Amino acid sequence: MSEQTKLIVEYQEIDKNLKLIEDEVNGSEEAKKYLTARKFLSTVKESLSELEAKAQASTESYNKIVADLEKSLASAKEYEKMVETCESESELDYLKKKFGEVCLQISQLEQTITAISKEMSEIYKEYGKLAQNNKVMRAQYDEYAPKLEELKNSKKEEVSKLKAELKKLEDQIDKALMDKYNVRRKDKKFPVVFGLDLSKKMNYCPFCRTSMPVSFMEELSLGVIKECESCHRLIYGFEPKKK
Repeated sequence: MSEQTKLIVEYQEIDKNLKLIEDEVNGSEEAKKYLTARKFLSTVKESLSELEAKAQASTESYNKIVADLEKSLASAKEYEKMVETCESESELDYLKKKFGEVCLQISQLEQTITAISKEMSEIYKEYGKLAQNNKVMRAQYDEYAPKLEELKNSKKEEVSKLKAELKKLEDQIDKALMDKYNVRRKDKKFPVVFGLDLSKKMNYCPFCRTSMPVSFMEELSLGVIKECESCHRLIYGFEPKKK
């Protein structure tokens, strides 16, 4: 095993303890409650604005339809009066036809008003529900933000110690190798580094079981750390010590 391999394996062993702390904090009730509230609060303003815009649009449509309805009702009354005083048969037929058209229009407008009223009712109901949830989530955020901070602070000394140990090792590790490790770590792929027992003659990744070409195996036997083409973990070869 090369010196660089020993260093990156040692680095991962220490990093494993750091990840355990991170997982403990991130999986805690404090973190879950805090993140749920923060996520809600980060989008609620936009959601409320969208509902307000919908309510305004519905109100404008409602007012316009009501105005149209009032005009149609006025027209219907006018036609009704004209029918009563009409003397010509042809004119009477015409007025009856126009009156019928206006009545149909009134019926359609009334249906539209009913639909818009229902829509507005749903919007206001949703707005009220969202506003109530906002109040609840704001209280949850205010409660759990300091609790999460307290939990993090309780781990601060241990985390600082581990990071200091990692920094010492990082300064000794090849930058290209360290960069590859950090990319996988940020992608939440852990463990990052895997050892492959060369004595077992296995030609597949010890993590994802993807087959590896002969050239890949040859480089591992020469002490080169390789990256799996499938899962992108870092693989090194080793021969177990003979007893």
